[in-house]
Amino acid sequence: MSANWRPEQAYNAVYVSGTNAGVAVNVKRTGTNGDNPAPDILEDWLTETQVNTERGRNELAKGGNQSITTIELPLTDTNTAPGLIEPGMLVEVQDLTGDWQALCLATSISASGVGTVMQSVDLERHYGG
Repeated sequence: MSANWRPEQAYNAVYVSGTNAGVAVNVKRTGTNGDNPAPDILEDWLTETQVNTERGRNELAKGGNQSITTIELPLTDTNTAPGLIEPGMLVEVQDLTGDWQALCLATSISASGVGTVMQSVDLERHYGG
């Protein structure tokens, strides 16, 4: 297992609005006072409260302390965990220091001459804080 630290700005609020029509929504991270706003998001297609709220939530979720962690593990059949881990999958890593969740960004497969098939997965891991 290896990790590359990739901290991002930890915004706790963002203003999301349509440019010529629609609604304006100020999305704030729960439990914060929204005092560290991200740059405003203004796009033509942002015309409904639910859509704007989700767009803001996704923007805020991108920030904070994170790493790209690479793990190499055997490729098992579909009846044995973990099986093939594919990009886009959410995974839980059971670690000695505590379990954590991550998003799989990439998978590569390699085989040795003795019949061992390994997969290497790049995981986007976010840290609390």
